[in-house]
Amino acid sequence: MQRRHLLFALCATAATGLAAAPVLANAPKKKGGGLGYTQFPMISVFTKGAGHRHGSMSVEIGLYCDDAKLTDQVKLYRPRLMDAYVTKLQGYAANLTAASLVDTDYIAVQLQATTDKILGRPGARVLLGSILLN
Repeated sequence: MQRRHLLFALCATAATGLAAAPVLANAPKKKGGGLGYTQFPMISVFTKGAGHRHGSMSVEIGLYCDDAKLTDQVKLYRPRLMDAYVTKLQGYAANLTAASLVDTDYIAVQLQATTDKILGRPGARVLLGSILLN
């Protein structure tokens, strides 16, 4: 008799846990960086490698906007921004070798100018995460 009660209690607990899962799935997830932050996927471009092989440079980029309308515009222009970032980074990385030092200030200034040009106005700040040269 005790086993029946234990089995019933376990089944009831599992059923209520499964029923609560869809309710928890609809809850808004906390966004890292705040509401004005837009994270881009890591961008990887080719560099010159050692021994006639190619290397790669990977950059994590995010944009932060104080203005909600500009944040919506960033999300709308995301494909154009990604394409422009890849173009700028590939032009910079074409002259790098495996022993080169990356000028993060230069990259930040170039990406900021590109962002302002594509969005048509300043206000979205470029935030660089990590830059990996391999």
